Amino acid sequence: MSDQELDSELQAIAALLTALEPLSHDAQVNVMTYVLKRLGIDFSVLNLRSAVRADIAAAHSASFDTDTVGVIDIRSFKEEKQPKTASEMVAVAAYYIAHLAPPDERRDYIVADDIRRCFLQAVFPLPSAPPHMTLVNAKNAGYLDARERGQYRLNPVGYNLVTNKLPPTQTRVERRPAGTRKKAGTAKPKPRA
Repeated sequence: MSDQELDSELQAIAALLTALEPLSHDAQVNVMTYVLKRLGIDFSVLNLRSAVRADIAAAHSASFDTDTVGVIDIRSFKEEKQPKTASEMVAVAAYYIAHLAPPDERRDYIVADDIRRCFLQAVFPLPSAPPHMTLVNAKNAGYLDARERGQYRLNPVGYNLVTNKLPPTQTRVERRPAGTRKKAGTAKPKPRA
């Protein structure tokens, strides 16, 4: 392996470690599983050599640009995050543009032209509102902050939505069997202590 290949490999490891460190263990496993499947890597080829390389990368990570995160396509990212509304999709798109797009396409803001392109590439239904109003709606939902004219930046609420709340967890709702309605004033008495 040449020095250039080793440097590239260490940079990739450092970027991956930097991206995974703030996540919970379960989230780290989910991300790694997805990435390995996406790259078509058989899990059985992974062994202790990977752990050794990770340790080497951690030791060298201070000398690398840790702001670079691997490139993923917006459709895969949308499928992972499962936004339900246009405003949630705008937040996902803004996060994607800022952190996951190819490095030469990354920027810390989103504009109206990004709405149609990102929604189409992600195979998400186009909003009925014009693109600039879709951005305003996402701002009003609390996910974006207005910058210069027509530019919006993902704010902490939008960032937390994308990184911590999407996809939404399924909550269990207990249902009563059909035909058994709770009548008013028939609450069970609380046991006395």
